[in-house]
Amino acid sequence: MAREMISQGNGTFEFTPQHHHNNDVKTRFVDALFRGDWDTMATLVHPDFELREPDALSYGGIYKGIEGFKRCWDLIPQAGLHTEYLNTLRCFFTEDPNSIVVELDTRGTVTSTGEKFASKVMEQFDFTDGLISAIVLYWFNIPRF
Repeated sequence: MAREMISQGNGTFEFTPQHHHNNDVKTRFVDALFRGDWDTMATLVHPDFELREPDALSYGGIYKGIEGFKRCWDLIPQAGLHTEYLNTLRCFFTEDPNSIVVELDTRGTVTSTGEKFASKVMEQFDFTDGLISAIVLYWFNIPRF
């Protein structure tokens, strides 16, 4: 095997109880988010939780704690993005149960201009002690504000 391929892993692994636990926590968190159940969400995040949005977004930055997440969630429509479609395409798992990557498809409108936007968004969920410690978002096509 070529030296540069050593870091690529073998492509297969076994799901551990921690994989299943963390996926359940992620699912419960997202379900609670779309119900507006901030109390449940708060029980699923680590005390050092951070939400990281790309700096190129008008609301980009690092938001700490569940209060920071809520502040960011409230800023999105205020920033002028109206999301019309958001669909989970895939979840990616690796040997490391403390990281799950979710691929999303999103579409919407920039309210100030009426311009339509579409993008793939990757969300990386990181876990510490069985709780979500970070969510990092990667946009492939950031709307112009």
